[in-house]
Amino acid sequence: MEVDAVMVLLNIAEGTSRVHAGRRVFEHLHRQHNDIPVIHHRVFPAGTERSQLAITAGTEVGALLVDGLGDGALIECPGEDLEFLRLMTFGMLQGSRMRNTKTDYVSCPSCGRTLFSLQEVTDQIRERTGHLPGVAIAIMGCIVNGPGEMADADFGYVGGAPGKIDLYVGKEVVRRGIPMVTATDELIELIKQHGRWVEPPTEENEADHEQQQLEEAGARA
Repeated sequence: MEVDAVMVLLNIAEGTSRVHAGRRVFEHLHRQHNDIPVIHHRVFPAGTERSQLAITAGTEVGALLVDGLGDGALIECPGEDLEFLRLMTFGMLQGSRMRNTKTDYVSCPSCGRTLFSLQEVTDQIRERTGHLPGVAIAIMGCIVNGPGEMADADFGYVGGAPGKIDLYVGKEVVRRGIPMVTATDELIELIKQHGRWVEPPTEENEADHEQQQLEEAGARA
């Protein structure tokens, strides 16, 4: 409490529940009216598999971030791919609605009413729109629950009939019965019409584009 720090790194001892201990730390800070930024610091042993990194970091750190406890994350693993760690961390921050550095996708869990392959269509749309930070796109299998589940999305791609797609802007359907073969193109055109489209970065300016994304995300935060 007497240290004039810019921020602190929260590191929990091995064998102690990070979620429970973290909650106690933030409870103490709240009682003391201390609003110093807290960064969750998690160090994994060398050689930890990617899947284990993502699962453990998500459950231990992500659980606290989702509740608004913390201001960032520092994930370390000696000798793992730094690019993977970076992407995983930013994905975790976006999933907890703390930073927005890439396109946000919302999808239904799929059921017997689903009119197309959600996984295939989502991959197709992500491949062409994944460079749009701050844009939320909902991909819903049918019109029964889709419009309700995608209420927070900017744009919606919804199965309206076999082989046909309805496109939404917010909660409003703006185009009906579009053939699936052209639906992704028309979704992109809709995004352009509403001023939310930017051209994907080329290899030459990808680094500058990424830095701009991070600066914009920091400004929004």
